[in-house]
Amino acid sequence: MSESQQNRSYVELFDISKKAPVARAPLAGIPHLPRKGERIFLPLHQPGDWEAYTVVAIEYFLGGKQPAGAGPHEASGMDRVTLYVERSN
Repeated sequence: MSESQQNRSYVELFDISKKAPVARAPLAGIPHLPRKGERIFLPLHQPGDWEAYTVVAIEYFLGGKQPAGAGPHEASGMDRVTLYVERSN
């Protein structure tokens, strides 16, 4: 995957109650993608304050240019992963 593809490939957290994205990070910087039911903690404005979200669904979007001679379902890399989340306690 080229450097420009890495820069535009990302993980997005989408809050289903707000119907809006709440966070985004480069996909290359994420060593582990959470599974459904796992919790994610986002830092708030003060150190030690966290906002918790639970993953309720995951969608993977394959993108980029198709390599020459590629079949109809071959893509050059991951374009985006969307984690649908809801606030948790």
